[in-house]
Amino acid sequence: MRKTIYSERRRRIHAFFRRTLKQSLVYQWLTKNHKILPAHADPLTGIYNQFGINTYLKELQPQTHSHYAIVLLNIDNFKEIQISYGLKAAEKALIKTASILTDNIRDTDLVGKYGEHEFILILSQIDLDNANGVAKRCLDLIQSTTIHYAQHAIQMSASCGVSASHENLLSDRVLQYADRALFLAKACGMNQLRDERAIFS
Repeated sequence: MRKTIYSERRRRIHAFFRRTLKQSLVYQWLTKNHKILPAHADPLTGIYNQFGINTYLKELQPQTHSHYAIVLLNIDNFKEIQISYGLKAAEKALIKTASILTDNIRDTDLVGKYGEHEFILILSQIDLDNANGVAKRCLDLIQSTTIHYAQHAIQMSASCGVSASHENLLSDRVLQYADRALFLAKACGMNQLRDERAIFS
């Protein structure tokens, strides 16, 4: 009788953890099954919003054998686009940027909107140099894009900061390094890329 009770209790515990795991964004990410919940979606672009990204980042833990990188990307001169051409033109720039980023990452990567005109990429199983390559490709594609609105041709560009995970480094610190690298990139002009190494050089 006691063995039966223990077996049933163990079965329920295992079932609970399986359900919890399948609801985890990390599990959905690794299994290429990350459907964006309405509360986690940006209504304009359809990608993850800041709440959804922050929820995911909280689940990332320092792991020796699991490497990821964070890219923060900021549209250059976004305020000027908004002032000169209006809100609709600015929204077209946001939608186009989200589309470019989504089309140029893997199924196991995440893209989100992380501010008014800032985007975030979370790239799985990648080192800093390869993450720089992904970021550079996205910048080149954005720079080659022209937004057409109300008989105006608006040339786009963006800048970004890149950081990669290290053993025992929390995700908020990886994000902080990417943010500081982005600040350095923006200080150097438009269409610029800097990574975490620029912070300490």
